Amino acid sequence: MADTTLQRFDVVIQGGGIVGLAMAVRLGEIEARSPADGRPGLTIAVIDADTAPEAIAADTLSLRTTSLNAGALALLERNGVLNYLPEQFLNTFDRLEAGDCHRPAALSFEASDIDLARFGVFVENDRLRYALWQQLCQQERVTLLPESRVRSREALADHQRLTLEDERIIEAALLIGADGARSTVRREAGIGTRSRDYAQNAQVINVRLAEHRDRHTTWQVFTPDGPLALLPLHAGQASLIWYDRPDTVRRRMSLDDEALRAAIRQHFPPRLPEIETILERGQFPITRQHAQRYVAPRLALIGDAAHVIHPMAGQGVNLGLADVEQLGEQLERALRYGRDPGDVRALRHYQRHQWPRNAAMLAAVDQLHDLFRSPAADLFGRGLGGANHLTPVKRLMMKLAVGPT
Repeated sequence: MADTTLQRFDVVIQGGGIVGLAMAVRLGEIEARSPADGRPGLTIAVIDADTAPEAIAADTLSLRTTSLNAGALALLERNGVLNYLPEQFLNTFDRLEAGDCHRPAALSFEASDIDLARFGVFVENDRLRYALWQQLCQQERVTLLPESRVRSREALADHQRLTLEDERIIEAALLIGADGARSTVRREAGIGTRSRDYAQNAQVINVRLAEHRDRHTTWQVFTPDGPLALLPLHAGQASLIWYDRPDTVRRRMSLDDEALRAAIRQHFPPRLPEIETILERGQFPITRQHAQRYVAPRLALIGDAAHVIHPMAGQGVNLGLADVEQLGEQLERALRYGRDPGDVRALRHYQRHQWPRNAAMLAAVDQLHDLFRSPAADLFGRGLGGANHLTPVKRLMMKLAVGPT
């Protein structure tokens, strides 16, 4: 009698955050016949410890937001995800400004300078995850397993075997680890990391503004204690990001709304419009982390399981979605040549392409962080305005901010 607890798939994705779900969406594009059952399209399972996402009321603002560049938006649009994400929740930004305490807008970048209509959009993480989930619910070859935890994993010659806490057994030719910065997939595969603790926390403060003068402009002001940033969101709302020493952030978290509003007025530049309401607040530590490799036999890492970048660059999810696109491309090529999804050559090509690109981005953000935290930061800030006249430099910086288009 067959073991009814055993399920076989071509690919299993451990982690159902934005990047893990996007990986399932990307693999759903592949039309090659499944090595698992011979039918068109890959069979995919997504295992996630969290509950299935629920619809979010239009007047609700989630705490965590993300920036999506042109490459990320193209992936989501191509796969129909944006059909589940109304345009009203995608706040376009077409102007970037950066500076320091002396000149808050010393550098300015317009999307039109590099022939783009926009740099990207800001969207709440929870709304994006819900849209991805809804799209996957329409794909009969995808099995979503929310509220599921992996108890053990066994790497075999031709597949990975996962045993869940409810005794179900999942087997797949390829396991993709999308389970975040503290990835158990990465740890159990024996893949080490190089990391840096910035000794900073990011305080996220969602606010409703009395007026929204520059709703398509995002700005960042660098201070000796860390950057101050504004991310414009929908319906006159915004997310303020305040980087500071962990003990200072913890003290601010305990302030009542009026005291926090006063602290914001004292430290943020005068250009910040009057805050009508403080909606929500939270904090998280800032680290940089990079896996020493992205692959092992029949295993690949994507997103935060592979790399964690300082959020001041706004590139965390974009880097993860670039992983998704590249790994999907390599697996599609392998299947086209009759190989299975765990093909070692496809995985090596993925690592060879993505690891150095991500390493370069992490290093660049490290340099930017150190530059503004150095004793010479004020001097550099006062000289930033001259960079506005260095058109080639500006164009390069904007292309890095936008990512692949």
